[in-house]
Amino acid sequence: MKEIGQRKTLVKLLRWLISLLISGLAIWLVLRQVEWSQFVDNLTKISLETFFLASLLFLLSYLFRVYCWLVLLKKKTTYKEAFFAMGVGYLLNNVLPFRLGEFGRAILLGNKTELSTLEVLSSVVVERIFDIFLAAIFMLSMLPRIVNTEFDQGFVFIMVALSLGGLVVLFLAARYRETINQWLVTRGEHSPFIKNRVAPRGKQILEGLSILTNPKYFALAFGSLAISWLVAFGQNLISFRSLSPQAPFWWMIFTLSAGAFGNALPSAPAGIGVFEGVMVAAFSVLGVNPEIAFTQAVVVHFISFFYTSIFGLIGLHLQGEAFVSLYNKVMNRAI
Repeated sequence: MKEIGQRKTLVKLLRWLISLLISGLAIWLVLRQVEWSQFVDNLTKISLETFFLASLLFLLSYLFRVYCWLVLLKKKTTYKEAFFAMGVGYLLNNVLPFRLGEFGRAILLGNKTELSTLEVLSSVVVERIFDIFLAAIFMLSMLPRIVNTEFDQGFVFIMVALSLGGLVVLFLAARYRETINQWLVTRGEHSPFIKNRVAPRGKQILEGLSILTNPKYFALAFGSLAISWLVAFGQNLISFRSLSPQAPFWWMIFTLSAGAFGNALPSAPAGIGVFEGVMVAAFSVLGVNPEIAFTQAVVVHFISFFYTSIFGLIGLHLQGEAFVSLYNKVMNRAI
């Protein structure tokens, strides 16, 4: 037992160490390019009215994203529960490395509804794949505009292929879930481990993926997430126009999609450093100076961090869940 406890502690420490190193490197690479006096001056250009309007659009984007997840859950819970469970997940992402908040919202909703934790987690996986696929498609659509730049276009094609491949694999698993379940039951006759552990969990995961075989739900989920992205582009344009009044809309499509890839990387809590680094790199491709790019990244990141943390804290209160208790559940499940 002592060795198991030591191993768990070591895994936790390694998670934090790796994520902090990645974020620390990203922060160092960004800050070495930024003049702080110019950054502070840029912040003063963003008025309270602009910040308020950007906040409203962030909320609208969040509402569509919640609806996407609710559909992926086959509407087996209420919109309110999905809204605050997603907020709790983002809150945990804001304070934990490696996006462990995704486990948090799955555990929270699995404990409070008729859904199992694994069923909820499978819906989160589908949502994340949708997200990466949309980010890759949006970036791919912008490639003709930046074809003469040094941007690594091969990376985008790889992400499109990987996310599309992931969707195909998940669809096939959902399509043939009964066959897979029966195979696991058959195998379980000769293996207590498969019978008692693998087969029940596999059934729950496959049940969560079954949404992919329903064209109506698939279209609703994917469409609402796409709308969420479009609203987010508008939110970013509003704040960036305070820094660069002539900036075209397509800049927001390119840079925010790039930022999404940065957020998907393992990093410190809230993706600090990595998100800013990717955004600055993306804006540099467009000829935007580091100070303006960094200001935009910080503002966008702060809005997301601030409101999702509030939603998460309210969600914990409504569910009667202590933060430390949920943190321990997440860490024990994630190891």
